[in-house]
Amino acid sequence: MFTVLPHFVLRYRRMSPDVARQVLIATHGGLSLEWCAVIWNISPMALYRVICAFGQQHVVPVLTRCGLPLPTYILADEKHSRCLTARVYLPTIVRGRVIWHVGYSASKSAAAFTESYGAFQRIALQQEPAYQVRGVLTDGFDSTIQRMQTLFPRARLGFCLRHALNKLPDKLIGLAAPLRKGLRSTFHSLFHRCRQRTSLRVVALGQRLCRFAQHLTTTVGEEHGERVRHWFETKKAGWYAVLADPQMPAMSTVLDQAHNALDRKLFMMKGFHHPGGSQGAFLMGLAHLYNLVP
Repeated sequence: MFTVLPHFVLRYRRMSPDVARQVLIATHGGLSLEWCAVIWNISPMALYRVICAFGQQHVVPVLTRCGLPLPTYILADEKHSRCLTARVYLPTIVRGRVIWHVGYSASKSAAAFTESYGAFQRIALQQEPAYQVRGVLTDGFDSTIQRMQTLFPRARLGFCLRHALNKLPDKLIGLAAPLRKGLRSTFHSLFHRCRQRTSLRVVALGQRLCRFAQHLTTTVGEEHGERVRHWFETKKAGWYAVLADPQMPAMSTVLDQAHNALDRKLFMMKGFHHPGGSQGAFLMGLAHLYNLVP
Protein backbone atom coordinates (compact mmCIF):
# COMPACT_ATOMS: atom_id res chain seq x y z
CA MET A 1 0.00 0.00 0.00
CA PHE A 2 2.77 2.44 0.94
CA THR A 3 4.45 1.74 -2.44
CA VAL A 4 1.44 1.68 -4.75
CA LEU A 5 -0.74 4.45 -3.28
CA PRO A 6 1.67 7.40 -3.79
CA HIS A 7 2.17 6.49 -7.46
CA PHE A 8 -1.58 6.03 -7.89
CA VAL A 9 -2.14 9.54 -6.54
CA LEU A 10 0.70 11.00 -8.62
CA ARG A 11 -0.75 9.41 -11.75
CA TYR A 12 -3.62 11.90 -11.69
CA ARG A 13 -1.59 14.86 -10.50
CA ARG A 14 -1.34 17.73 -12.96
CA MET A 15 1.98 17.75 -14.85
CA SER A 16 3.29 21.20 -15.80
CA PRO A 17 4.64 21.66 -19.36
CA ASP A 18 8.12 22.48 -18.02
CA VAL A 19 8.27 19.27 -15.98
CA ALA A 20 6.94 17.25 -18.92
CA ARG A 21 9.63 18.70 -21.18
CA GLN A 22 12.44 17.94 -18.73
CA VAL A 23 11.19 14.42 -18.08
CA LEU A 24 10.89 13.63 -21.80
CA ILE A 25 14.43 14.89 -22.43
CA ALA A 26 15.74 12.84 -19.50
CA THR A 27 13.91 9.76 -20.79
CA HIS A 28 15.40 10.26 -24.24
CA GLY A 29 18.81 10.68 -22.64
CA GLY A 30 18.64 7.26 -21.02
CA LEU A 31 17.17 7.70 -17.56
CA SER A 32 14.72 5.00 -16.57
CA LEU A 33 11.12 5.89 -15.78
CA GLU A 34 11.76 5.04 -12.13
CA TRP A 35 14.56 7.62 -11.90
CA CYS A 36 12.49 10.22 -13.73
CA ALA A 37 9.64 9.60 -11.30
CA VAL A 38 11.96 10.08 -8.32
CA ILE A 39 13.66 13.23 -9.64
CA TRP A 40 10.51 15.03 -10.77
CA ASN A 41 8.02 13.49 -8.35
CA ILE A 42 5.70 12.09 -11.02
CA SER A 43 4.24 8.69 -11.71
CA PRO A 44 5.97 6.36 -14.22
CA MET A 45 2.52 5.60 -15.64
CA ALA A 46 1.93 9.32 -16.20
CA LEU A 47 5.15 9.57 -18.22
CA TYR A 48 4.23 6.41 -20.11
CA ARG A 49 0.90 7.97 -21.06
CA VAL A 50 2.57 11.20 -22.22
CA ILE A 51 4.87 9.26 -24.55
CA CYS A 52 1.95 7.17 -25.83
CA ALA A 53 0.03 10.39 -26.52
CA PHE A 54 2.86 11.54 -28.78
CA GLY A 55 2.80 8.14 -30.44
CA GLN A 56 -0.79 8.54 -31.62
CA GLN A 57 0.62 10.61 -34.51
CA HIS A 58 2.80 8.86 -37.11
CA VAL A 59 6.27 10.32 -37.60
CA VAL A 60 5.87 10.95 -41.36
CA PRO A 61 3.41 13.91 -41.11
CA VAL A 62 5.45 15.41 -38.28
CA LEU A 63 8.74 15.21 -40.16
CA THR A 64 7.32 16.57 -43.41
CA ARG A 65 5.75 19.42 -41.45
CA CYS A 66 9.21 20.16 -40.07
CA GLY A 67 10.43 20.55 -43.66
CA LEU A 68 12.12 17.19 -44.21
CA PRO A 69 11.59 15.66 -47.67
CA LEU A 70 10.37 12.08 -47.86
CA PRO A 71 13.35 9.71 -48.12
CA THR A 72 14.09 8.19 -51.52
CA TYR A 73 16.78 5.88 -50.10
CA ILE A 74 15.96 4.01 -46.91
CA LEU A 75 17.21 1.31 -44.55
CA ALA A 76 14.68 -1.33 -43.49
CA ASP A 77 14.88 -4.16 -40.98
CA GLU A 78 12.82 -6.04 -38.39
CA LYS A 79 14.73 -6.28 -35.14
CA HIS A 80 13.46 -8.53 -32.38
CA SER A 81 12.92 -7.50 -28.78
CA ARG A 82 11.14 -8.87 -25.70
CA CYS A 83 7.71 -8.18 -24.25
CA LEU A 84 7.74 -9.98 -20.91
CA THR A 85 8.82 -13.49 -22.02
CA ALA A 86 7.53 -13.28 -25.60
CA ARG A 87 9.67 -12.33 -28.58
CA VAL A 88 8.31 -9.37 -30.54
CA TYR A 89 9.46 -7.61 -33.70
CA LEU A 90 10.01 -3.95 -34.56
CA PRO A 91 9.77 -3.28 -38.33
CA THR A 92 11.72 -0.06 -38.78
CA ILE A 93 12.60 2.35 -41.61
CA VAL A 94 15.32 4.98 -41.20
CA ARG A 95 17.23 7.42 -43.36
CA GLY A 96 20.38 8.74 -41.75
CA ARG A 97 19.64 9.41 -38.10
CA VAL A 98 15.91 9.95 -38.71
CA ILE A 99 13.36 7.23 -37.93
CA TRP A 100 10.61 7.33 -40.56
CA HIS A 101 8.66 4.34 -39.31
CA VAL A 102 8.68 1.95 -36.37
CA GLY A 103 6.12 -0.78 -35.88
CA TYR A 104 5.38 -3.46 -33.32
CA SER A 105 4.35 -7.02 -34.09
CA ALA A 106 4.00 -10.13 -31.96
CA SER A 107 4.11 -12.20 -35.16
CA LYS A 108 6.94 -12.57 -37.65
CA SER A 109 4.60 -13.51 -40.48
CA ALA A 110 5.01 -11.90 -43.87
CA ALA A 111 1.50 -10.44 -43.63
CA ALA A 112 2.25 -8.71 -40.31
CA PHE A 113 5.47 -7.12 -41.55
CA THR A 114 3.95 -6.12 -44.88
CA GLU A 115 1.09 -4.42 -43.02
CA SER A 116 3.54 -2.53 -40.81
CA TYR A 117 5.73 -1.31 -43.68
CA GLY A 118 2.61 -0.64 -45.72
CA ALA A 119 1.48 1.89 -43.10
CA PHE A 120 4.56 3.97 -43.90
CA GLN A 121 3.86 3.72 -47.62
CA ARG A 122 0.21 4.74 -47.26
CA ILE A 123 0.97 7.76 -45.10
CA ALA A 124 3.84 8.84 -47.34
CA LEU A 125 1.59 8.67 -50.42
CA GLN A 126 -0.97 10.82 -48.61
CA GLN A 127 1.72 13.45 -48.12
CA GLU A 128 3.11 13.14 -51.66
CA PRO A 129 1.06 11.10 -54.18
CA ALA A 130 4.02 10.74 -56.58
CA TYR A 131 6.38 9.47 -53.88
CA GLN A 132 8.63 6.56 -54.86
CA VAL A 133 11.47 4.81 -53.06
CA ARG A 134 14.52 4.48 -55.29
CA GLY A 135 16.75 2.36 -53.06
CA VAL A 136 16.41 0.12 -50.00
CA LEU A 137 19.25 -1.28 -47.90
CA THR A 138 18.47 -4.49 -46.00
CA ASP A 139 20.44 -7.10 -44.09
CA GLY A 140 20.01 -9.52 -46.99
CA PHE A 141 17.47 -11.88 -45.43
CA ASP A 142 14.96 -13.27 -47.90
CA SER A 143 11.92 -12.30 -45.81
CA THR A 144 12.89 -8.61 -45.74
CA ILE A 145 13.78 -8.63 -49.44
CA GLN A 146 10.40 -10.08 -50.42
CA ARG A 147 8.50 -7.47 -48.40
CA MET A 148 10.46 -4.60 -49.89
CA GLN A 149 9.96 -5.97 -53.42
CA THR A 150 6.23 -6.19 -52.78
CA LEU A 151 5.88 -2.63 -51.45
CA PHE A 152 8.55 -0.89 -53.55
CA PRO A 153 8.82 -2.87 -56.81
CA ARG A 154 10.84 -0.15 -58.58
CA ALA A 155 13.40 0.29 -55.81
CA ARG A 156 16.98 -0.94 -56.06
CA LEU A 157 17.66 -3.47 -53.28
CA GLY A 158 21.06 -3.44 -51.60
CA PHE A 159 22.58 -5.59 -48.86
CA CYS A 160 24.47 -4.18 -45.86
CA LEU A 161 28.23 -4.58 -46.31
CA ARG A 162 28.92 -4.68 -42.57
CA HIS A 163 26.43 -7.51 -42.20
CA ALA A 164 28.36 -9.39 -44.90
CA LEU A 165 31.62 -8.87 -43.00
CA ASN A 166 30.07 -10.26 -39.83
CA LYS A 167 28.63 -13.27 -41.66
CA LEU A 168 31.85 -14.39 -43.36
CA PRO A 169 33.36 -16.10 -40.26
CA ASP A 170 30.17 -18.20 -39.98
CA LYS A 171 30.91 -19.58 -43.45
CA LEU A 172 34.35 -20.77 -42.31
CA ILE A 173 33.28 -23.22 -39.63
CA GLY A 174 36.11 -25.40 -38.34
CA LEU A 175 38.93 -22.95 -38.97
CA ALA A 176 40.97 -21.43 -36.17
CA ALA A 177 39.72 -18.10 -34.86
CA PRO A 178 42.90 -16.14 -35.81
CA LEU A 179 42.66 -17.45 -39.38
CA ARG A 180 38.99 -16.50 -39.68
CA LYS A 181 39.79 -13.06 -38.27
CA GLY A 182 42.52 -12.58 -40.86
CA LEU A 183 40.24 -13.62 -43.72
CA ARG A 184 37.56 -11.24 -42.47
CA SER A 185 40.11 -8.43 -42.49
CA THR A 186 41.03 -9.29 -46.08
CA PHE A 187 37.34 -9.30 -47.01
CA HIS A 188 36.93 -5.90 -45.37
CA SER A 189 39.83 -4.50 -47.42
CA LEU A 190 38.19 -5.90 -50.55
CA PHE A 191 34.99 -3.92 -49.95
CA HIS A 192 36.89 -0.81 -48.88
CA ARG A 193 39.06 -0.67 -51.99
CA CYS A 194 36.07 -1.13 -54.28
CA ARG A 195 34.17 1.67 -52.54
CA GLN A 196 37.15 4.00 -52.94
CA ARG A 197 37.11 3.63 -56.71
CA THR A 198 35.50 6.37 -58.78
CA SER A 199 34.48 4.13 -61.69
CA LEU A 200 33.83 0.48 -62.58
CA ARG A 201 33.19 -0.35 -58.93
CA VAL A 202 30.79 -3.21 -59.71
CA VAL A 203 33.23 -4.80 -62.17
CA ALA A 204 36.06 -4.48 -59.67
CA LEU A 205 34.00 -6.07 -56.91
CA GLY A 206 33.05 -9.03 -59.12
CA GLN A 207 36.67 -9.68 -60.00
CA ARG A 208 37.86 -9.37 -56.41
CA LEU A 209 35.15 -11.73 -55.13
CA CYS A 210 36.26 -14.38 -57.65
CA ARG A 211 39.90 -14.01 -56.59
CA PHE A 212 38.98 -14.13 -52.90
CA ALA A 213 36.99 -17.36 -53.37
CA GLN A 214 39.90 -18.87 -55.29
CA HIS A 215 42.26 -17.80 -52.51
CA LEU A 216 40.06 -19.60 -49.96
CA THR A 217 40.04 -22.76 -52.07
CA THR A 218 43.83 -22.71 -52.29
CA THR A 219 44.58 -21.90 -48.65
CA VAL A 220 41.84 -23.52 -46.54
CA GLY A 221 40.37 -26.16 -48.82
CA GLU A 222 37.85 -26.68 -51.59
CA GLU A 223 34.91 -27.21 -49.21
CA HIS A 224 35.27 -23.77 -47.62
CA GLY A 225 35.95 -22.13 -50.95
CA GLU A 226 32.84 -23.64 -52.53
CA ARG A 227 30.65 -22.67 -49.57
CA VAL A 228 31.81 -19.05 -49.71
CA ARG A 229 31.51 -18.99 -53.51
CA HIS A 230 27.88 -20.13 -53.27
CA TRP A 231 27.23 -17.44 -50.64
CA PHE A 232 28.73 -14.83 -52.95
CA GLU A 233 26.41 -15.92 -55.76
CA THR A 234 23.31 -15.43 -53.60
CA LYS A 235 24.36 -12.05 -52.15
CA LYS A 236 26.50 -10.28 -54.75
CA ALA A 237 23.53 -8.67 -56.54
CA GLY A 238 22.76 -6.72 -53.36
CA TRP A 239 26.40 -5.71 -52.94
CA TYR A 240 26.52 -4.60 -56.57
CA ALA A 241 23.45 -2.43 -55.96
CA VAL A 242 25.24 -0.64 -53.12
CA LEU A 243 28.29 0.13 -55.26
CA ALA A 244 26.37 0.98 -58.44
CA ASP A 245 24.49 3.94 -56.91
CA PRO A 246 26.53 6.48 -54.89
CA GLN A 247 23.37 7.58 -53.05
CA MET A 248 22.67 4.09 -51.72
CA PRO A 249 23.57 3.66 -48.04
CA ALA A 250 26.24 1.00 -47.61
CA MET A 251 25.84 -0.03 -43.98
CA SER A 252 22.97 -0.26 -41.52
CA THR A 253 24.88 1.17 -38.53
CA VAL A 254 22.43 4.05 -38.00
CA LEU A 255 19.53 1.60 -38.05
CA ASP A 256 21.21 -0.55 -35.41
CA GLN A 257 21.80 2.53 -33.25
CA ALA A 258 18.13 3.49 -33.45
CA HIS A 259 17.04 -0.05 -32.59
CA ASN A 260 19.37 -0.23 -29.61
CA ALA A 261 18.00 3.05 -28.25
CA LEU A 262 14.38 1.91 -28.66
CA ASP A 263 15.12 -1.53 -27.24
CA ARG A 264 16.61 -0.07 -24.07
CA LYS A 265 13.51 2.06 -23.54
CA LEU A 266 11.24 -0.88 -24.26
CA PHE A 267 13.10 -2.95 -21.68
CA MET A 268 12.71 -0.15 -19.11
CA MET A 269 8.95 -0.36 -19.63
CA LYS A 270 8.75 -4.12 -19.10
CA GLY A 271 6.48 -3.59 -16.11
CA PHE A 272 3.85 -2.00 -18.38
CA HIS A 273 3.93 -4.64 -21.11
CA HIS A 274 0.99 -6.93 -21.54
CA PRO A 275 -0.86 -8.43 -24.52
CA GLY A 276 -3.06 -5.79 -26.09
CA GLY A 277 -1.12 -2.93 -24.51
CA SER A 278 0.05 0.34 -26.06
CA GLN A 279 3.52 -0.79 -27.09
CA GLY A 280 3.07 0.43 -30.67
CA ALA A 281 2.10 3.94 -29.55
CA PHE A 282 4.89 3.94 -26.97
CA LEU A 283 7.50 3.08 -29.61
CA MET A 284 6.13 5.71 -31.99
CA GLY A 285 6.37 8.28 -29.19
CA LEU A 286 9.97 7.27 -28.55
CA ALA A 287 10.65 7.67 -32.27
CA HIS A 288 9.42 11.27 -32.06
CA LEU A 289 11.82 11.92 -29.18
CA TYR A 290 14.66 10.25 -31.09
CA ASN A 291 14.02 12.45 -34.13
CA LEU A 292 13.29 15.79 -32.48
CA VAL A 293 15.57 15.88 -29.42
CA PRO A 294 19.21 16.67 -30.36
